[in-house]
Amino acid sequence: MEVKIPVEELREKKIMVCTPMFGGMCSGMYTKACCDLATLATKYEMDLKYFYLFNESLIPRARNYLSDEFMRSHYTHLMFIDADIHFDPNDVLTLAALDKDIIGGPYPKKCIAWEKVRNAVDSGLADEDPEILEDYTGDYVFNPVENTHKIQVAEPVDVLEIGTGFMMIKKQVFDDFREAYPQFSYTPDHNRSEHFKGDRNIHAYFDTVIDSMAYLGDIAGGSDRYLSEDYFFCQFVRRIGYNIYLCPWMKLGHMGSYVFSGSMASLANLEFAAHGLDTAKISGHAKRRKKTTKRKKKK
Repeated sequence: MEVKIPVEELREKKIMVCTPMFGGMCSGMYTKACCDLATLATKYEMDLKYFYLFNESLIPRARNYLSDEFMRSHYTHLMFIDADIHFDPNDVLTLAALDKDIIGGPYPKKCIAWEKVRNAVDSGLADEDPEILEDYTGDYVFNPVENTHKIQVAEPVDVLEIGTGFMMIKKQVFDDFREAYPQFSYTPDHNRSEHFKGDRNIHAYFDTVIDSMAYLGDIAGGSDRYLSEDYFFCQFVRRIGYNIYLCPWMKLGHMGSYVFSGSMASLANLEFAAHGLDTAKISGHAKRRKKTTKRKKKK
């Protein structure tokens, strides 16, 4: 999706990029993307600031402190980007240009959805280039609104929940949240941050809860789900009239470790297991494609 906005309007969006960074550690791809975003903001003469929180092991508490820091600033948009996210800096500007109260991009969970890879293979999508199977490995961090049967990937879509790993939030949302849920104010432990001594209450915009009457009382949604801090935020802002938007066309990376394993004994079950072999030369390849084509016609 191409989003056009006059530079003058873009400059009105003052963005604070906030990252919880336990141990001060982040991925190289995150770092490069942040450098590219800073360069882009300088090019367009935008007011963009980075704020990091080191050594906070409890992620909800880290997000709450970062939100508090944002609320005491002159910035208009909080942009959460986690330290293990790889992103296109242009996507941050796109989120701002779309002018939604809460909006984010999809990033995959740290797992491989092998059944989707199988479906892509069966559909013949990787016949010309097997490396594109990487595009079919993701299981994404979001949940659709109930009774959603189709998602238009070229436009923002209203969803139930998205992850805070790549989420932009307008300042007014926090004001309304605080007014609607005054009971979520708390006295924080001193985290020895430069601008914070633990001498004032802050608000729990992000928390992990069980969404049940027994746990939350009258404000429960009744789903009985264990909500992560980002899904908690989404659920409770939706209850006060906000929508959550996801940009399906954005492509984000989620950095993590992976054990590269395999079995030569299993490879022996393949007709050809040599590296780099042209799949079109494998005897069973044409038969599989023919079978897949027949299945498509029946549908």
